[in-house]
Amino acid sequence: MSENSIIQTVNEIANHARLNGIAHLHTQDKKLTNNIITVESKKTVHFGSCSYLGLEFDEDVKESAKSAIDAYGTQFSSSRAYLSSIHYIELEDKLEKIFGSPTVVAPTTTLGHIATIPVFVGTDDAIILDHQVHNSVQTAAALMKGRGTHIELLRHNRMDLLENRIIELRGKYKKIWYMADGIYSMYGDVTPIDKIHELLNKYPEFHFYVDDAHAMSCFGEHGRGFVLSKHKIHERMIVITSLNKAFACGGGALIFPTREMAQLVRNVGGPLITSGPMQPAALGAALAVADIHLSEKIDEYQEELQENIKYTDLMLKKYGLPNLSEAFSPIFFIAVSLPKIAYSIINKMKNDGFFLNIGIFPAVPIKNTGVRFTITRLHTFDQIERMVACLAKNFKQSLKEENYSTDLIYKAFKLPTPFEKITESKVQSLINESKLKVFHANSIHAVNPFDWNRTVGKTITMDWNALEILENSFKDNSEDFENWDFDYVVIKDLNNKVILSTFLTTSISKDDILAKKEVSMEIESRRLNDPYFMTSKTLMLGSQITEGNHLYLDKSSDLWKNAMDELYRLINTIQNDRQIMTTMFRDLSSNDHEMNQLMMDNGFFKISAPESYKKHNAEQLNIDNFYKSLSKKSKHHYSKYVRKYEDHYIVKIIEDPSETELYKCYELYMNIKNQSHAISTFPLPYKLFKEMAQKNNNWELLVISLKNDLGERNAGEFVAMAFCHKNENEYAAVIAGIDYYVNRTIYCYRQLLARMVTRSVELKKASISLGYTCGIEKKHFGAKTVESVAYLQVSDNYKMEAMAIMDTYKKREDGKINERGILSV
Repeated sequence: MSENSIIQTVNEIANHARLNGIAHLHTQDKKLTNNIITVESKKTVHFGSCSYLGLEFDEDVKESAKSAIDAYGTQFSSSRAYLSSIHYIELEDKLEKIFGSPTVVAPTTTLGHIATIPVFVGTDDAIILDHQVHNSVQTAAALMKGRGTHIELLRHNRMDLLENRIIELRGKYKKIWYMADGIYSMYGDVTPIDKIHELLNKYPEFHFYVDDAHAMSCFGEHGRGFVLSKHKIHERMIVITSLNKAFACGGGALIFPTREMAQLVRNVGGPLITSGPMQPAALGAALAVADIHLSEKIDEYQEELQENIKYTDLMLKKYGLPNLSEAFSPIFFIAVSLPKIAYSIINKMKNDGFFLNIGIFPAVPIKNTGVRFTITRLHTFDQIERMVACLAKNFKQSLKEENYSTDLIYKAFKLPTPFEKITESKVQSLINESKLKVFHANSIHAVNPFDWNRTVGKTITMDWNALEILENSFKDNSEDFENWDFDYVVIKDLNNKVILSTFLTTSISKDDILAKKEVSMEIESRRLNDPYFMTSKTLMLGSQITEGNHLYLDKSSDLWKNAMDELYRLINTIQNDRQIMTTMFRDLSSNDHEMNQLMMDNGFFKISAPESYKKHNAEQLNIDNFYKSLSKKSKHHYSKYVRKYEDHYIVKIIEDPSETELYKCYELYMNIKNQSHAISTFPLPYKLFKEMAQKNNNWELLVISLKNDLGERNAGEFVAMAFCHKNENEYAAVIAGIDYYVNRTIYCYRQLLARMVTRSVELKKASISLGYTCGIEKKHFGAKTVESVAYLQVSDNYKMEAMAIMDTYKKREDGKINERGILSV
């Protein structure tokens, strides 16, 4: 996915969460008291605060903020390059004592990253981003892309892979920067700081840049954070932390191993020169909080926080909730899996008087959605136990309402299951309660041809017989990617009326299937040595070769959503049984808002799909009418590029091709396959060509050959081909191939398009499907764009985010844009 696609996806998910009442909310209190807040007219205990020590309510802190306003007003507006208020001198001096190292104060942590990273990271350096590093670090690192700095993504906390990358990169780049968090904001897990110090001491090129925002104040001597509580700052380390969480004021702190490095950032760090400073109230509050950190009170507060954290961990164990977080972190993450279940739990908790957060894509994979909450020093044991007990109740209730089991949650998070598995009898009772009959098979031979061809077989390019050919073609092949598993689903009501029918395929697919061609080309260069680089086991609605809406759904039935629930349940089983990494629903309507909400509720996010092209032949059921229907511009195109060269070609339908002819057709197909990166797939097996040729009752092989010699090509030689499928109403171009040498001179691809369109007219088919890509050419023959969307569910965001980084990583040299590889192993 490109960065723009991710932005659109995140926007959809955020709007969906907002409409479900769990995002972009506001307090209604005129004055806050301790940890009680009013949301949607309901008094709730706040379990979403990152002010872990509760210092925002400390009387000395509030008085210090007021005194600073009395002394300096509400703001002191001057660039720090010229003049700073006296508070900065005092604060940075106290922070240096807290951290034991030179410190610079920034207006925010994000601006601190933007000020620091471009100063110390050069174009001859490499950046390795931990997959879960905070977005603010990624934002600052993105500034280096345009300068040509090598950037890559590393799987979360994989120190073995990190060392491999250091070894690989150390001879190519001057410095290798690993950027990570001290405590990660979603799961509350920590960076393996001991191993990182070991690598710092082992490799002189290695540097460490860490955001320790969620650990500030909670850990270490004087509250210096998790990272600096374990080791003193290394000479090749930079620590950035936040004063806006447990430190309870505002701004960020930039901690350096030397005074020279600190001064360099003061001198040239852009946001420290051009952005507004922290204002008097925040600086005054910070001074009082710093005094607390330099006193014995900080030890007392840290101990109180840890007591609450330990009690929370104990309560979660008591009530049997699937907690993914570290036992000492104030951040807790309860595994839920599907967004709709998390929405339900959080709204129930809000109604019961507890405010919690959601952890959802892109912070975590969308099927790894969870309920996230934080513990502060201000919580009482009574509040904690009441909240956890209520959470356990609502967790079970929401699972019951959605017919979802804890077993499925643990499988989604790849965790051992401590709970009893749901039995077959329970599954059967759920199906019976839904008043639906669910039929699932792994071969088209088990499916009623009548049911198939009158439902989904009418909306895609392949009917029952065509699916039989696909099954035969994609089994018992030598390459893993040529072997597919098939699943057929037909769901009926108790009157045997089909409510839903579809089929799915499981295959090894390229992760860049829908990526930009520049990204696919870069990845393909890596596949020359590693054919399965950036590939995953994928479950796809339909298949890579079929086209059209693969989901027949009778929305006139009141049970259509129940039928979808059964499909989701079956997909969950397949995902777990086959260890599926990516699931794709494709070719669905871009305007079906009800389906869009249903898909997001069940852990899928929407992306734009490639446009396909279809021509409707209504009232054009003869060749003359077809030509008359074209626009003036298209008629000119037809005359110039098609009719002018018709005499160069022989066009025929071959009913029984020889092995030589068939292999030539495959060669022509591979010409297009090797040139096209718009949709990245593995090549189709030659076996498919043989199956289509042998069982050709609904297939025809349209071949264009040369009438006379043409340079390096002989008369009679095939120069273009298409395997086309016929059903009752439609003619579909399924596989095409051309000779690019001939195409450059007498336009055999345009001839092929023309002959396929006119063939559909001759056969009096209502429409012809012309597939994907080459839209400008296809529109010249009267084709219209068919817009659709795809929905993805990924068990791991890593590869998708790595490709997004690659999509935006360009270096300008001599006015040209060169793509450079940035994917880690």
